[in-house]
Amino acid sequence: MSTLEFGADPFFTIINLFFPLMFFTIVGLIAFGVIKSSRSYSKTSNTLKDLQQFASQLADDPSDDTAERLADYLRGIDSFSIERTRMEPFRVALGCYQLVMESDAVREETKERVDRQYKRLGILDGEKFADEAPPRRRSSSSSHHDIHHHHHDHM
Repeated sequence: MSTLEFGADPFFTIINLFFPLMFFTIVGLIAFGVIKSSRSYSKTSNTLKDLQQFASQLADDPSDDTAERLADYLRGIDSFSIERTRMEPFRVALGCYQLVMESDAVREETKERVDRQYKRLGILDGEKFADEAPPRRRSSSSSHHDIHHHHHDHM
């Protein structure tokens, strides 16, 4: 006897339809979140590698050409996320900025182009986070006692 036949309890019919839908919705959302965060992580890693190359080139031999390529590279980026748990890409980006701005080999027009890209991406706005310690991740294995010992940050 099918549960959809006349006379079947409508409560059980709804339950039989509702639970599988909820299950697949929750599993789908979890899968979506995992995929999205892994893509974000790999995108950040690639950006970090690219910025490290620019930083190394600018540190070894600061040139207008390298600064121009940095500006072009930044123009191709839609957004630059500043994650307090992963500050390295941000710090490398700030280092590149300082190398460009302090170099006599880079023309003023190029410096202005680089500056515009940094401002567009909001990289300079995040400078206040650069020297902060990353938020501590509390593992479930640490005892309640340990958490209170690390409550105060010393500068």
